[in-house]
Amino acid sequence: MGQVPTGAWQVATLAESARLLAERGESAQAEAVYREILAAAPHHLPALNFLATQAIRRGDHAEAIAHLEQALRAAPDRAVSHQNLAVAHKAAGDNERALAGLGRAAELDPDLRTTHLHTGSLLEEMGRKDEAVAAYWRAWLQFPAPELLANPSIAPPHLRALCLHAAEQIKSAQQELIEQALEPVYARHGRGALARVDASARIYLGLQAPAHLHHLQKPSFLYLPGVPPRPFFERGELPWLRGLEETAGEIKAELQALLEDSADALAPYVQLTEDAVTPVWQGLNRSKQWSSFHLLRGGVANTDNCSRCPATAHILSTLPLPEIPGHAPEAFFSVLQPGTHIPPHHGVGNYKLVAHLPLVVPDGCALRVGDEIRGWREGECLVFDDSFEHEAWNRSDSTRAVLIFDAWNPVVTEAEREGVTALLAAIASFRERHTAAP
Repeated sequence: MGQVPTGAWQVATLAESARLLAERGESAQAEAVYREILAAAPHHLPALNFLATQAIRRGDHAEAIAHLEQALRAAPDRAVSHQNLAVAHKAAGDNERALAGLGRAAELDPDLRTTHLHTGSLLEEMGRKDEAVAAYWRAWLQFPAPELLANPSIAPPHLRALCLHAAEQIKSAQQELIEQALEPVYARHGRGALARVDASARIYLGLQAPAHLHHLQKPSFLYLPGVPPRPFFERGELPWLRGLEETAGEIKAELQALLEDSADALAPYVQLTEDAVTPVWQGLNRSKQWSSFHLLRGGVANTDNCSRCPATAHILSTLPLPEIPGHAPEAFFSVLQPGTHIPPHHGVGNYKLVAHLPLVVPDGCALRVGDEIRGWREGECLVFDDSFEHEAWNRSDSTRAVLIFDAWNPVVTEAEREGVTALLAAIASFRERHTAAP
């Protein structure tokens, strides 16, 4: 191994000393050491960045820019250096150069979340509010949970302050869209009829804490407060299910033909990216142990799949399913292989229910919702609120298959159904509007 030059050892020792001084808040001493480092190593990036930051704090923008331009000469494709130079240009009042620099940083590293925060702050100062919110939203999607921002190990105080400001701007923009979406519903039904929907919106925005009425109920997306917590509902509470049950034979025949002719048509129900999969779903991720064949997804019919099961598709079209663009109705065959266990999880909201039409049910299959366990009986719908913790299993040696679809919770009034639909549409509109790439 070749010997490291003495000068490199000296620079490394000085750099460690400067870092420790900066951590202790002894900025003047750290600055002196970093200047000594630059005399020996003119392209030392930590020294250049620290000295630039100190220069910005003193209002010496020219010195800051000089240091950061030197850093870019050393590493022209380093995204954080482009970001830091942009921050210096912003401090100097050159917003256009700052915006260009932040854009270059985002090109080089789209996941550099601080770039999106600085871009949002700059656009907000320039009066470009909508673009600012989009940048804040991109940053917010990458940052950890808001409550963790108070931890100094995650972000320094000035960055945490910018995160919290971004959160307020996002919340304000979402609230504005939600109020606009609900206005025509208020006009038709009056605000009093939508009190629970208003509370749901406040909970979603973080303006009100949810008061769940059951310890095992925790919707993953939207909670409608005041709805009595019931894990299971009886079939008679949704009278239209009787007509569906009378067609169970036709639906089962189409499913069996599908499985016999083209089992490959079924896809794994859980399909998460590697960075999104959690330990609880690791075993089922991209596995056909639990597979599905979607006829309706997010309110949109899969025309190819519907053409392969025309009777089922027609029957579904006659049912009073929730119509929420981007969310509902959902309808699919769910196939659970022998020995498969779907782990405990929560559904998106308590404003709707999930109904199962059992088609193939061997012994040893069951569903737990909240504190209650029920089995399936072929041809008889099983209806439950999936915002409760629930799990299912197939402990038999053959396949279990059910048709799954959404239904409105019968406790939710017509006015509230309109309100929830408008609320969810507003949330989707915000995401579509602000999630596009810059």
